[in-house]
Parts: sequence; C-alpha cells; structure tokens
Amino acid sequence: MGLAIHLLGTPSVEQDGTRRPPPRGHKPWALLALMLLSDTPILRERLTGLLFADADDPLGSLRWNLAQLRRLLGSDATLEGDPVRLELPADVQVDVRTLVSGTWVEALNLPGLGRELLEGVQPAADAAFDAWLLAERRRFTGVSSAVLREAAVSRLAGGDASSAVELATRLVALDEFDEEAHALLIRAHVAAGNGADARRYLSSTLDRFRRELGVEPSATLVRAAEPMMGMLSAGPGAGTRATADSLIAAGEAAIAAGANEAGYDTLRRAVDDARDSGDRALLARAMVALGEGYIHGARGRDGEGATALHAALTVAEQIGADGLVSEACRELGYAEMLRARYDRADAWLARAVATAPDAGMRAAALGVSGSAATDRGHTGEAMELLHRSVVEAAGLQKPRLTAWAYSFLGRTHLLREEYPEARAALDLAIDAVRTSGWMTFLPFPQSLLGAVELAHGRLDQASDAYDAAFALGCQIGDPCWEGMGARGIGLVKIARGDVADGIRWLDDARTRCVRIADAYLWIHGYCLDALCEQAVAHGVSGAERWVSDLEAASARTGMNELLVRAQLHRAALGMPGARESAAVFAERIDNPAVLRRVRDAIGGGAIVVR
Repeated sequence: MGLAIHLLGTPSVEQDGTRRPPPRGHKPWALLALMLLSDTPILRERLTGLLFADADDPLGSLRWNLAQLRRLLGSDATLEGDPVRLELPADVQVDVRTLVSGTWVEALNLPGLGRELLEGVQPAADAAFDAWLLAERRRFTGVSSAVLREAAVSRLAGGDASSAVELATRLVALDEFDEEAHALLIRAHVAAGNGADARRYLSSTLDRFRRELGVEPSATLVRAAEPMMGMLSAGPGAGTRATADSLIAAGEAAIAAGANEAGYDTLRRAVDDARDSGDRALLARAMVALGEGYIHGARGRDGEGATALHAALTVAEQIGADGLVSEACRELGYAEMLRARYDRADAWLARAVATAPDAGMRAAALGVSGSAATDRGHTGEAMELLHRSVVEAAGLQKPRLTAWAYSFLGRTHLLREEYPEARAALDLAIDAVRTSGWMTFLPFPQSLLGAVELAHGRLDQASDAYDAAFALGCQIGDPCWEGMGARGIGLVKIARGDVADGIRWLDDARTRCVRIADAYLWIHGYCLDALCEQAVAHGVSGAERWVSDLEAASARTGMNELLVRAQLHRAALGMPGARESAAVFAERIDNPAVLRRVRDAIGGGAIVVR
C-alpha cells in the first residue's frame, strides 16, 4: 500500500494503511500543502515570509517544522535544500494529485472528495498565505465539482441513472446555485423514471432561485424536467442504416440553418435508427452529431450534449473508431473549457490530439487546447499549440480552423501586450472568418481588434469595432459576444471621459455574458477584470465587492492570470498582503505584461516563472 497523503478533509498521512501520528500544530500541514501544490521548490526565505514572519527566529521555526514533516513522512521521503525540495517515493498516493490528474473513477475513491482542503487547519500566518490557502480551497472545491459532474454524466450516459442521481446530489451540495448542476440532477431523476420527483425538485429549485437570488432561472433548468429532452432517444425508429445516415445529415443541416429543435429531434431519431440497425459505428456517429449539435447549436444545452458524447465515446472506444473518439473527446474538452474546468478539459483535449487520425482533427483539438492554455495564463504553451494548429490546418481548405487558431493567437498576443503581433493574427482571423462565412464567430476577433485599437489610443476605430461586435452579438443572441462588445464600449466611454456611463456598460457586460448556464466563463472574468480596474482607478463605489468576486471566480476555476490581476486590484485598494499574494500566484503564469505589473508592485523582487 505504501505512503498515502490526504490533504482533502482533515489532513493525515498513512503508511501501509496505518495512520501516522500527526505533527504538532497547523504549520507542518501548511508547509506540506505548499510543497505539494507548488510547481517548483520554494526558497526558505519565501517559506519563512509566508508562515513564520512573526517568529523570534523565523529560520529556526522553519527548521523545526521541516523536522516534524520528515518524521511524519518517514525515511522514504526527503525534504531538504534551499530552495526546499520534497521528494516522495514513486508509489506515493497523494489525494490532491489524483483529484487533478486522475480519472473520475479514481477520484471517486478518494475519502476526501468534496471536502475542504486542509479542513480545520488555519495557522497564524502572513496575509499572503491566507490568500493562497483560500484560493487553493476554492480551486479544489471547483475540481471536486468537475469530477462529480463528469462522473454523473458518464453514469447517466451509461444507463446507471440511480448512481447519476446520487452523484449529482453530491454535486449540488458543493454549489447550491449552480444551475447546470441542478439541471443534471433533474435529468438524472427523469432518466431513473422519477418524473414526479424531478418536477417537485424543479419547482422547489425555481422558487429558491427566485426567492434567494431574485433572478428567473434560465431555460436550461426548466427544460431539464421534460422527459424527451433528458434522453438520447426520441422514440422508435425505422431501424435502417440508410435512414439513420440520412437523418444525421438532415439533423446537422437543420441545426446549421438555425432550426435547432427540429435538428435535435431528427438527430435523436437518427440515434434510434442507428441503434436498431445494429451498426455501432453509425450509432457512435449519430450520438457525436447529437452531442455536437447540443453544444454548438443552442445556448444552455451543453449538459445534454455531454451526456450524448459520453455515450458515443463508450461505443467508439469499443469498436476502435479513433476518429469518433477524438471528435467526442475534443467536444467534451471544449465544453469543459467553456466552464473553466481546465484540468478535465486538458485531459480530454490531450486524448483528442493523441487519437486524431488526420491533420484536420489534430488542428481542431490543438486550437481548443491553446485556447484553454491562454485562459490559465500559460501563454507560451498557448502560442505553441495555436501555431501548431495553424500549421496543421494549412492547405486543408477549412478556414474555420484557421479563423479559430488566429483569433485565439491574437488574443494571447493582446494579453501579452504584443500589439503588432496581435493585429497581424486578428487581421488573418477576420479574413478567414469572412472566407468561411462564419459570421456568428466574427464578433470575437472584432472585439479583440478593438482592444488593439484602444491600446494605441485610436478611439474612433476601437468604437467602430466594438459597436459592430456588440450589434452582431445581439443579432445572433450570443451572450459571450455581447459581453465582449459591451466591455469595449464601456472602456471607450471611459477613455472619452464619461466614467459613469462606462462603468454602467462594464457592469452590464459582466452579467450579460453569463445569462445562460454554459457561457464561456473566461469572458465573464475578462469583463469583470476590466470593471475592477476602472472602478479602482476612478474610486467607484462597489470596487471592493467586484474585486472580491473576481478573486473568488478566478481561484475556483484556475484562471491564474485573472487571479493575479485580482491581487493587484486588491493591492491598489490598499489591502494587506495583496502584493505578496500576487507574487505567489504569479509563479503560475508566464505572461510578461502581467509579470511586469507584479514586479512593479513588489518593488522589483524575484518571481519564479513557470
């Protein structure tokens, strides 16, 4: 059994199934968590500053606590040096690592799944450590939610509705106002044949949202109790390969034309016919088409799409259909990226790249992987992945792949404040969008190009770009693109001196972009960050609350660059420990523009860049 380290829930260390005597006090556990959750060894000076700054002998206190940790971990572990390096046996089991990197099957076996990191541990420490611990607790709550969600969807797709109900119930307990989680629980009740329970639960949930949040829940939640909407099948089919194949084509065409409900009904019939025909490859293809249709064809239906894709993946794996495996994994990764569940997204997307049978599928998977990397502040990795996507897509006559890759490459350069490179990439993206006729995507690169114009002080050009993006976003009803455009309009108004109206636009942008349950959460963070920056700069009432919202959202999701920016906003508000915590979190990112701001805030101190 070997060594097992548990940091979720009440922390403990076991050797061959026997719990070791715990160390004295809370700080050894804090040290262990810092060691295990850092990407690099940590300087003793940094550790003493975080945990022992008030001690009479900070370095002596650190040595004493390190000695306690060595006794706790046993002779097979080493903990030494400056920076302090922790080396563990190859077969060690660490629950936080399993949660982040393991499968949902492995994660479900963790005794601390869903419990707080270092539960009950709160050492007297520097404010920067307190901020770090709070952020990590939020992050692991978010990862636990992502694992429970994936497990529930997989069980639901596999026909084990009762297990899905149990898992979704645990998921809801972690975030009582997660609409998507409630919708999943309702769909699981429907699939289990508990229609009355589903309707009662829906009614009580709707009442609670209205009463406690003062909002009207979205159609995602209301629709979940409709029997046919919660199932992969829409009724008996004719059962021939020919009809199933025709129905897939017809359903995809209907969704592409905007007739979503007709398309979904057609694709569900295609699933039935393919199942009845006995052609498992056709069945997997029909379910992938249905899953993609839900995710890309309508707002607020990613949960239903994920269920279809999990079912498709099971069949595709059994028959060795690598192309369908890659496609299903890519779409699952894309859906996870939208909701900022990046650890799960990375696993799906890595598999999509590995199983892709051709350049087109590789280009698509690499493009989504690069997007997720930028969201997390890993801009160097993002540029490499997005450049690879561009290369793979070259010569394929698939301009949408090119448009996607160049748009997100332009975004990465923009965030790095590399404006000439951003403009070049975004110009290419817009050309590819127009070539492909993908006008529903146009507002994204338009808004980003508006940001380049704004950075150069060209307010008229920026205003034109943002206005066009906002208008098209409203026309097609895409909350994300509406939010991007509204954000820019607000910034232009502030640049022209109308601070009050600009703040109103920014406040609207950060709520407008998440009015559906499966919106792209990075855009919400991007809009909220702009609101925080301007509110702090202009002394607007509410700035502290907005900064707290940004800090909480970015910590829970792993949007590390936005988490660093939240700390910088806290520092600008004069909050204690904010500069130091910005430096701690900055070690997770590599964006040179943000790192320059952190160095300026801490007076030029060293930051270990990932």
